[in-house]
Amino acid sequence: MPGPSGTTAQSPVLTALRDAEQRRAEAIATRDVDALRNVIATDYYHVETNGRVRTRSEFLQLLARDEFEFRSYAIASMEIQLLDSGRSAVIRGRFQADLQQNGRTREFRGRYVRVWQLQADGWRNTMMQSTEIKPAR
Repeated sequence: MPGPSGTTAQSPVLTALRDAEQRRAEAIATRDVDALRNVIATDYYHVETNGRVRTRSEFLQLLARDEFEFRSYAIASMEIQLLDSGRSAVIRGRFQADLQQNGRTREFRGRYVRVWQLQADGWRNTMMQSTEIKPAR
């Protein structure tokens, strides 16, 4: 079945991107800095749900110091759009997480957009933007 990129769901490029997204999600969930270094580009740009911007170094330091507030992280859905003859991709979707703030844990849901580029050493996440999905009141 054709996806948003016009390619089939079984495309090796789409499979590689889904795998890269899953490795990133697992590394976030476990705060695995070394694994994230392998999927995040050196020119990474991270925009948090509160609008704060972090570089790759700042983001990895936050995780290394265990100051990252997500205590679990899982992708709920994703859509992949291939660009630049399959050498770049925009992935958008939803995620679920447990957030630790002020000694309390709460469920956190959000939407994300990530940009990936195929580099000499594989797919690398170059940009990430997320927005919290607030519960209806």
